[in-house]
Amino acid sequence: MRLIFLSVALLAAGLPSVLSDDNSAPVNATGPYSGPYQVNATIDPHIVPDGPLYTGSYTPPTTPKYNYAEVVHKSYLFYHSQKSGKLPYQRLAWRGDSCFICKGTYGEDLSGAYYEAANTMKWGLPLAYTITAHAFNLYAFPDAFKAINEWNEGLEMIKWGTDYFINAHPQPNLFVGQLGVSAVGTTDVDFGYFGPPEEYEMWVPLGIMHTPFYISPEDPSSEIAGETAAAMAATAVLYQDSNPAYAALLLNHSRTLYNFGTTYQGSYIHSNQSGFKLATEWYASSEWEDELAWAAAWLYIATNESQYLNESITWYNNQTAQNSWMEYSWDDKGGALHVLLYHITKAPIYAANAKTFFDSWLPAYNGSVQAIKQTPRGLGYYENWGSLSYATNTAMLMLKHAKDLGSSNPYAQRLTDFAIQQVNYVLGDCGRSWVVGFGENSPLRPYHKSSYNSYIDYPMRGQNQSVVGDDFLNSFRLNPFILYGALEGGPALDDSYFDDRTNYVYTEVTQDYNAAFTGALAGIIDFYGPQNFKPFTDCGLDLGWSHPNASKPYAWPANDCYHTCNTNCTNSNTVTTSTKTASPTGVAGAGLSSTPHVSAASSLTQGFAILLSIIAVGISLLL
Repeated sequence: MRLIFLSVALLAAGLPSVLSDDNSAPVNATGPYSGPYQVNATIDPHIVPDGPLYTGSYTPPTTPKYNYAEVVHKSYLFYHSQKSGKLPYQRLAWRGDSCFICKGTYGEDLSGAYYEAANTMKWGLPLAYTITAHAFNLYAFPDAFKAINEWNEGLEMIKWGTDYFINAHPQPNLFVGQLGVSAVGTTDVDFGYFGPPEEYEMWVPLGIMHTPFYISPEDPSSEIAGETAAAMAATAVLYQDSNPAYAALLLNHSRTLYNFGTTYQGSYIHSNQSGFKLATEWYASSEWEDELAWAAAWLYIATNESQYLNESITWYNNQTAQNSWMEYSWDDKGGALHVLLYHITKAPIYAANAKTFFDSWLPAYNGSVQAIKQTPRGLGYYENWGSLSYATNTAMLMLKHAKDLGSSNPYAQRLTDFAIQQVNYVLGDCGRSWVVGFGENSPLRPYHKSSYNSYIDYPMRGQNQSVVGDDFLNSFRLNPFILYGALEGGPALDDSYFDDRTNYVYTEVTQDYNAAFTGALAGIIDFYGPQNFKPFTDCGLDLGWSHPNASKPYAWPANDCYHTCNTNCTNSNTVTTSTKTASPTGVAGAGLSSTPHVSAASSLTQGFAILLSIIAVGISLLL
């Protein structure tokens, strides 16, 4: 009964439809969907790729070996699977509106941005890093993104994040550093929910909604404030020509957040708030000075004000910040700072520091020492959790730095060779692809809940979440929907891999894994020549619209060649929607579209549909 009453209370929030288009029966009333993209199989999930062994040297192919434009397209498509909030249009049949009760203490709309991984958490540091990294990608390789018609998709992807940041910043020294509760004590909440995000409010354990946790002068986080300031400044650079008003708004927030982070110094790892305490189990920040250096560098690029460059260098030279010099990730920005500060200043010290960083990855030459091991088939192996991400993050920086050094520079060629090797390993050189929906032997069981239990295909709806979770983790059933473009965690040090959801270190997908990876792909396109690649489209992709419970697909314009099979188009891939501009305080409209996502029913009808489904489940349980 608690769920039924909760359902009634949520009707006005516009929950997605869980009925087929004719509204005649609840989804899965006759059992799980067994369509063309659903195959049940019981196999040994342990896989050892059969690709050729690495001999110690690598020469890239003279022509592109893989369709890197296709992977960029699918990588951006992955972020549509992670979108939170009211969607301006529905790209995937199996993802709809979500985060219906996502309000801040001050009335701010926190429904937007992206979910972290399989869960519906929004952790401040990795989320902000994801947006900064994507902005850096576009800044580093604009010609590549424009040539393959992905520039506007990239801008749209980034803006969905920065709109959220504007809303999450209701006061100058107050920012939502986390949205969501992963657990309470030993009871998993978000982590214990295995259904679709569209129905989170219905079935979440303990009935705990998405709760905001704020950083403030009394409870500071210089790394969250700094990384978010970096994301907004970097995005402002990209929007300065096309939308100067939005760029100015972002810069206003970026300056304020940077001042907040520098004035009230500290880390969320020392917070007494329950949400931040639990965050340290998964995203324990190692320092915060590097994020402040990162933010100041991007503010300098956006404003050309020398004080920001001077402050970036000061933070960069801080002894604690130097602890991050050998990595580029959600946690550490040191590796990227070498590259970005050299790009800005061309000072030899940053080139030297970049060389020290890169040489730790490169095979030994002229007395250098390769500190990072390589797997038998050539992957640079920095850490077992997210091994592919660390390698491709570094590859992106290598390609950007090589571009700044110039193609005639011998060291630039060394960097390019290694970067291409790492990306090609991911795409198939090792004997399999680690990108879902791309290449040969691509992953079939990514650790991702909504592509397994979608709101249009949820066989265990209404059952206890522990039972749903046991099925998700231990079933060999393939994910019914293809999670196109998702980069999985990656292999063990011996290249072996488990293609099952129980071994989530291998099969987990996250927002940050795909971030710099997308830039590395663009860097390779830039190296081979953007003119040698054709734009890839949604044409022929199985986005779930053949599912019997799917609503009607979005009606793309006749001249759209990005989402359709149309050809000879002259338009960009921008989707025209009615939007509102965020206010400087961030509390009013955050640029989220006022256009509802395409569905078979109105918001109110959608709410009644899900209520009827729950009642049907309840009656069946009583019987």
